[in-house]
Amino acid sequence: MCIKVLLADDTAVVRKAIRTLLGHEPEIELVGEAQNFAETVSMTRKFKSQVVILDLHMPDNANLTPMNVSEGLGAYAARVLAISVWNDENTRALARSYGATELLDKMRLGQELIPALMKLGSAGESALRTAHARPSAQAFHN
Repeated sequence: MCIKVLLADDTAVVRKAIRTLLGHEPEIELVGEAQNFAETVSMTRKFKSQVVILDLHMPDNANLTPMNVSEGLGAYAARVLAISVWNDENTRALARSYGATELLDKMRLGQELIPALMKLGSAGESALRTAHARPSAQAFHN
């Protein structure tokens, strides 16, 4: 099964680095790239993304709340993999508010991104079609 992934990050160099990482994985298809939350929701619908790699600190030009984004992504059964340069309690709470199942440190994406995507993708298509689950508290512990 090929995992359809949408990348949402406002920084071009980060998108390029992640695109390069994903380009080496035949089981992962990068279906699109968004630069803000509104584009993320729209592109998730358009491309039927299974997993969204979501930068938690993008500018919000549409005044979307985390709840709006979470509901928008959940309506299309996308799982959220949050990324951030911070990993404190406030950032973990923010990740949960976006419906993220996991939070990854941007500085460790080279080691952690592909395994995390494979884990989310291994849930199977039937799980990905259901309303996305809220993350367990365990997913955010360091």
